[in-house]
Amino acid sequence: MKPIGMRVGGNIISELSDKIPTYIVALNELIKNAYDAFATEVIITLDTINKKLVIKDNGLGMDDKSIKKLFHISISEKKFGKLISNKESKLKRYTQGSKGLGFLSVFKFGDNVTWVTNKNGKKITFSVNKDELISLKNIASYRVKTKEETSTEKGTTIIIDICQDDNDDLEKYFSHDKNIKKLVNAFYDDQFKIVLKTNHGQYENERHANFVDIDKEDQLFYITYSSKKAKIEFFYKGGKYNEIKYDINTNEYILDIELIAYSFKSGGTKKVSQLYYREHDDALIPLIYVNNNLFHNYTLFDPSIFRKKRSGNVLPQLIGHIKIISSHPLMEFNSDRTNFVQNKLTSSIKEKLNELNQKIQEYGSFYRHEIKEKFGNIETGAAYPYDINKSTSTSGKESSLLPQPAQITLRQKLKRITIPSRQINLLKEITFACNSSGEQIDLVQDIQIEIDGKKATKFILQSQDLPCEKTIKYIYNDSITGKVVENLKLIFELPEAKITANSEKSLFNLPLTKDYSIKIPYVSKLIVQLEKIYKQKGEYNETIACALRSIFELCSDYLKNKDPNIFPISLTINELESRVKYIIEFIALNNKLKTELSKAIAIDYKSFNKLLDKEEFLNMVKKAHLGAHKSMLYLTDSEINDIAKKAVLFAVLSDALLYNVSDNIISECKKPEPLNSKGK
Repeated sequence: MKPIGMRVGGNIISELSDKIPTYIVALNELIKNAYDAFATEVIITLDTINKKLVIKDNGLGMDDKSIKKLFHISISEKKFGKLISNKESKLKRYTQGSKGLGFLSVFKFGDNVTWVTNKNGKKITFSVNKDELISLKNIASYRVKTKEETSTEKGTTIIIDICQDDNDDLEKYFSHDKNIKKLVNAFYDDQFKIVLKTNHGQYENERHANFVDIDKEDQLFYITYSSKKAKIEFFYKGGKYNEIKYDINTNEYILDIELIAYSFKSGGTKKVSQLYYREHDDALIPLIYVNNNLFHNYTLFDPSIFRKKRSGNVLPQLIGHIKIISSHPLMEFNSDRTNFVQNKLTSSIKEKLNELNQKIQEYGSFYRHEIKEKFGNIETGAAYPYDINKSTSTSGKESSLLPQPAQITLRQKLKRITIPSRQINLLKEITFACNSSGEQIDLVQDIQIEIDGKKATKFILQSQDLPCEKTIKYIYNDSITGKVVENLKLIFELPEAKITANSEKSLFNLPLTKDYSIKIPYVSKLIVQLEKIYKQKGEYNETIACALRSIFELCSDYLKNKDPNIFPISLTINELESRVKYIIEFIALNNKLKTELSKAIAIDYKSFNKLLDKEEFLNMVKKAHLGAHKSMLYLTDSEINDIAKKAVLFAVLSDALLYNVSDNIISECKKPEPLNSKGK
């Protein structure tokens, strides 16, 4: 009998990728690849409108050999936790990948994935389809085709077509601040920048060391532990209160712990960054980083674990960071990297963290009672020792510390907003502000705001209708340490609604050879919103029926008000039907204009001419008027779709007239016959 070869079916790809529990874990795997490639920045763009997820880094990229390894599942030459250096960037990093399973994470989001990678002057592009892989009886027979070009770029870009079900879930998942913050703060490394761009804004990682400045007025203790020093240290109101010896007696791993314990007054945990909220119940919890990467485990060091047993002897309100460094071969994780594989090393880590958690809570609780007995009450305040050389003795008397600089912390320093925008309360962009004594300051009374260099008399920025940039300067004059200034850049930009021809289920589509992005304010937003609710299986057809007329109305109004070359000032047209008729006639009269428009919207001239049926437009405007006033009473689902197609065509034509045809061509165009004062 001949030797029997082993075959692996394609469904293994689906089974392995489906076991990744959350989007954060899957994205973290892809971020790890960028980190191991010595990228200094990775930008994640989540576009749920166009169903695209793009992960782009500026790392070393991949060559032919690296790409082959990418598809060699469960094989990797990397050794987890090994400290490696890169001569070009002069960076040192602990290796993250080791199991060769990172590439499977892309299929958590979609079935069609494209990689574009640059290395040594060569760009390589290749794509993989999950359904094709799954259908194979033996995945070893799958062949990936690559395209090679010369390149001066660097880094790798992964482009994923998001499945509809995942698209809706991703939109919801990353609408929560705690999920956003945990993603962009996935690494404890100030030399690695993580950026998340969504349709709602842009977010970046924070300096982890700044956590000691969160809600200073409610801080009770700043607590540290170092396995190298073998001691737990407690600091109260900036001075060292006490220390406890504790040795883990091993060289197989290093533990470093840095915590803030709170005694909350009014406001409670709402003042604390959601980065430190536990995923399932929003309880405060320290984050665990293994070799500088966030470990999504909330049981290894749970501050509330002792609460039921000894409610009076705990410090449950803890935030901070627990860092575990190890290159030991027994440092192993389960498939989704949310827990350790049980062995001698990981059991030791669990045991020591549990003991440290218990000691910190018991001693901290004892010190809290001791302070209350000595001073009659428990005063809270900035606990971190900003002047580490001056500290209190174990008697608990406060030291004389040098004042720290006053501080203003903003939600983000760059914010993109689509126009037309809403009014913005500029004070709400501040997450924290304190004086040199660590006391929170009155934002209304003490903060001065400048908008583009001019002093603002109000804290409200009015709505913006045109693309522009605003530089907001926040200024606080501290009586001891002087002026502190923080800048916020607001970029107001036109939204873009992409009209596609190939969507499986789309309200707005046209027979174009490529996408067209509508930029007219309000209209673009309206189309995006209607497209979203259309996908809800007919639940909102009444809303759609009422809204379609607005597309005709907004486009014709915007065109009339923005371009006197199309609508002469002397021409008065008030009725919607007449305005629409005028615009279609204006296009139809001018062959050169039609040529330019057909090029702009990517449709052949003959087909374009057929679309300019004035009577069809007028008929759809009348039906849209019925929808606006009678909703679905007089319209069928089929008619709703017909109106939508005509409305979006009118929007595309109006947009192209405004943004894609030169003023010279417009000014040379013939005008339709003059209309009377009523526009008829």
